[in-house]
Amino acid sequence: MEGKKRIALVAGGDSGEYVVSMESARMIRENIDPGLYEVYPVVIRGGKWEYTDRAGNKYPVNRNDFSIQTEEEKITFDCAFITIHGTPGEDGKLQGYFDLLGLPYTTAGTLASALTFNKYWCKLVAGQLGYDIPSSVRLRMPVSFTKSEIINKLGLPLFVKPNEGGSSLGMSLVRDAESLLPAIGNAFEYCNEVLVEEYIEGNELTCGAFMHKGSVKALPVTEIISKTSAQYFDFEAKYTPGAADEITPARIPEDLSQRVRDCSARLYGDLGLAGLVRFDYIYRDDVLYFLEVNITPGMTPTSIVPQQAEYEGISIRELFSMVLSEAIGR
Repeated sequence: MEGKKRIALVAGGDSGEYVVSMESARMIRENIDPGLYEVYPVVIRGGKWEYTDRAGNKYPVNRNDFSIQTEEEKITFDCAFITIHGTPGEDGKLQGYFDLLGLPYTTAGTLASALTFNKYWCKLVAGQLGYDIPSSVRLRMPVSFTKSEIINKLGLPLFVKPNEGGSSLGMSLVRDAESLLPAIGNAFEYCNEVLVEEYIEGNELTCGAFMHKGSVKALPVTEIISKTSAQYFDFEAKYTPGAADEITPARIPEDLSQRVRDCSARLYGDLGLAGLVRFDYIYRDDVLYFLEVNITPGMTPTSIVPQQAEYEGISIRELFSMVLSEAIGR
């Protein structure tokens, strides 16, 4: 262990994506270079913050300084590898805590994390910066828009989704007026704000990006074709092997692929991001619509970013080493 950096691999969280986070953590732990890093898995769930060693012994995390006291020693960390999907690891809360402690971490900072976690505000800012975005309506209780007002503004079909959250949980593709209110009610089960967004039929494209040696590196573009009954990239399509075609590199002209990569690199800088992220787009009629950015993209065996890195010739171990080195050196 002499000379190795100690990494807290922080997983779990308090959202419906807990299971996905735990799967991501397993893959990350298996692929972090053991010659460079000593990994300590820490699971956060509600008020319980806990480290479990390889023998199965559990130790609470001292939240005063984010340390662990075992029978042999007090463990402190050189960096936190955050792989929580949802709160508190994707919305800026954990980032603010680590900022107070002066502990480096692998994601965007507090402000950028909070901004990108809120789909409405993130797209609003991106639109002001000149990027193309879908039209949308944000709903909060009590709902101030009527069903007819929403449809008149956005048309049909349309998407209804929680304004905060990921993995397409609580998301619906609404094709008729009768389905709108039930879809909104379903989304409110996951979040106290709901985003209703125009449906844009086109090529669904996604691109990972990360900072390496002071410059943004955009990974190859992936084209997504869902094969589920929902007909979009829902939770089933994302995490069920074979439920979606994820084609890397995307079957698009090279100039469009470069356009997506260039757009991702610019957005990365404009939104003040850090670490490994993934941008989602829809392309139609020569317009590239920015949908959202995920600052802790999934790292399960079916996840997209590892596929993109592999095609680029970057092993998962090398990718994680790049991300950790950049975070520790910031």
